Amino acid sequence: VSYPTAEEERRIVADHGARSTAMSPADWGVEARADAATIDAAVKTVAKVRLVDEVIDYIVALVRGTRDVADLESGASPRAGAMLAGAARARAALDGRDFVIPDDVKTLAPALLRHRLILSPAAEISGRAIEDVVAQIIETIEAPR
Repeated sequence: VSYPTAEEERRIVADHGARSTAMSPADWGVEARADAATIDAAVKTVAKVRLVDEVIDYIVALVRGTRDVADLESGASPRAGAMLAGAARARAALDGRDFVIPDDVKTLAPALLRHRLILSPAAEISGRAIEDVVAQIIETIEAPR
């Protein structure tokens, strides 16, 4: 992809960077699916979902497990664990539960971890996929019962 000309770039900056107000989602063709009250109720529902110590320990073990794998140059940060916990609580709420189960974590971990990890050069050269590495970590760490 080539860069825009100076004039095109100037127009981009003028059109987008010099706005006094942010574009509304409707400007991008995004339609509202929920109003503020519905979103507030959903947030309050998720806030009531319980996360027991065993599941917290499982999340921590999964995240820490990404730091001890030869195929990874860089593992997940503690923030990844916090985000995984929040996502698991939301999934539990969507399933009508007020508690998180290990399967919530297992289901969400690949999507939540894969973009936070960096394959080692050797793993890249050998054709390893980040999804396979994450799956191996999930299989290795025992989930609570």
